[in-house]
Amino acid sequence: MFNLKHPYRLTLTLFFLGFGVIVAFVTSFINYKISFVDLDEALHEISKSEVSFKRNYLSGYIKNSEILLSSIVENKLTKKFILSNDVNDKVNVTNLFYALAFSDKDVMQLRYIDRTGKEVIRIDRNSSTDDLYVISGDNLQDKKERYYFKEAATLKENQYWYSNVDLNVEHGKIERPLKPTFRVATPLIINDQFHGVVVVNLLFGETIKFLSFSENFNIYLANGDGDIIHHPDNSQSWSQYFSNLKMLDDIFPNSASNIIKSNAFYGEGVYSYSLADLFGNKDNLKIIFTPKSGVIKTMQNKNIISALLIALTVLAVSFPLSWFASIIPSRLQSKLSEAYDKIKKNAAVIDKHVMILSTDRDGIIKQVNMCFGETTGYSTDEVIGKKQSDFRHSDTSLETYGEIRERILTGNVWEGELKEIDKKGNDLWVHKFITPDINADGMINGFTTIVQNITDKKNIELLSITDSLTGLYNRYKLESVLLSESSRCERYENNFSVIIFDIDFFKKINDTYGHLVGDDVLIHLAKLLKENTRTTDVVSRWGGEEFLIVACNINLHDAYVFAEKLRILIESYNFPSIGKMTISCGVAQYINKETISELISRADFALYQAKNAGRNNVVKA
Repeated sequence: MFNLKHPYRLTLTLFFLGFGVIVAFVTSFINYKISFVDLDEALHEISKSEVSFKRNYLSGYIKNSEILLSSIVENKLTKKFILSNDVNDKVNVTNLFYALAFSDKDVMQLRYIDRTGKEVIRIDRNSSTDDLYVISGDNLQDKKERYYFKEAATLKENQYWYSNVDLNVEHGKIERPLKPTFRVATPLIINDQFHGVVVVNLLFGETIKFLSFSENFNIYLANGDGDIIHHPDNSQSWSQYFSNLKMLDDIFPNSASNIIKSNAFYGEGVYSYSLADLFGNKDNLKIIFTPKSGVIKTMQNKNIISALLIALTVLAVSFPLSWFASIIPSRLQSKLSEAYDKIKKNAAVIDKHVMILSTDRDGIIKQVNMCFGETTGYSTDEVIGKKQSDFRHSDTSLETYGEIRERILTGNVWEGELKEIDKKGNDLWVHKFITPDINADGMINGFTTIVQNITDKKNIELLSITDSLTGLYNRYKLESVLLSESSRCERYENNFSVIIFDIDFFKKINDTYGHLVGDDVLIHLAKLLKENTRTTDVVSRWGGEEFLIVACNINLHDAYVFAEKLRILIESYNFPSIGKMTISCGVAQYINKETISELISRADFALYQAKNAGRNNVVKA
């Protein structure tokens, strides 16, 4: 094989071989070092992604607690009781407390403490049976010296006080098993007069489990004093309560001070982020990520193998090049082939995790990747030849797809969110990025669409605006809808009306058949409303047995007719367990420049007139 008739070939061979060895080892060493830098940076980026998701969840959790308290202090039943101190009014408010505690399994205790610090209403959840019970008057306590009462009493209307995350203590002792607790309070102010505070004690254990779950990291939770609230080894959690446990500076001696002082800290193998802005308390809660050893080892092994492969590849290429200088182009082709294999591997990763589809100029699907099929449930044959609009959800109008097509046909990129359905008919929220494919003549001959599945994100958003019992929109969502509709009416001089109604003698239903039957009635009523309102109408549970419908593009007369139809429908419906029931309705049309509060007050007064007129009727404001 070796032809030594030309001595320069041996010299050249040795030169290229020595050069190849040097290049192989230098390249492998550099690649190995860069890979470790990339490894740490990759883990840092993953931790940022995870903490963003956890912050969204935590923000919703805290917002729900505020909504719960707001639904008490702003409720007319509460205000009526505070001003009258009537026994029957107190029963109504107690029922309100009970219903709200029942609707949220995280509620451990819900209380109203009057201005003197005396508990007036208190609902407790049994720690072993999960049952709710009302604390009788003899067992109500004086809380005027408790820190949460003193601090919450200094707040202004619509302000909230938040406790630190701690363990539940009963009769001076830590409750076993340990129960992480979080408290939220707000003052009860009527006509600028302070009448006490409403306090909710929330179970925080499941939230800690969510915050600390990760497939890639060990996660710690610590407060600003360096106490460990959660440790990956649960027996090492809650160091502020157990003196034998390690503090933050014991676990991270080189990073503890930076973790406490910084909103975000990035050290080698330690990534911490502040959650203090979400809680609004003095806890200065930190979430700390450290990579799991198995994750690091797996990634390191991949880097080592990659470095060795590079070294072997360079050596394998260098040796033949040193002798067969005449076939350099073929060796270069070999390197190109190796690069192509790497590209194919990267493409395979993209194909597995990112949905991609190609269409022709008319929007007909020509090709989809593996991820699209796995996500939607459709085979390639079922998709080819169809349009993207064929997978639209009924909530998404065809006009939307028309607007998208109009934009991309002009050569522009379209990016946005759409609600579609998969093969099983399930909701599928996607984020799409549609790019025109331009040929050499500058003409559009098709489009490439990159699709991201954001269904989980949308489901989390939906939970924050939905009433957990009925599935209707909650008061928080409705307030934003009303503001949006009023702005739209001001701008375009359109009409909209509100229909507010409640169930006649609903308390009697609860007293006669029990709260579970009462809840079942509310669920069936919500189903009737969904089935008998327009897609443009916004139906919500306003509070308790009270519902509110925002009827878009409709005047007072038509809204009255609509409400009358609903009243007759409900009157004729046979509800399980109770049979017949009726509702009373108040209807009001939005008047230009009036506030949302004024609109609701007029509708509420009409409802009051409907009740005074004997119930089971509709009154226009």
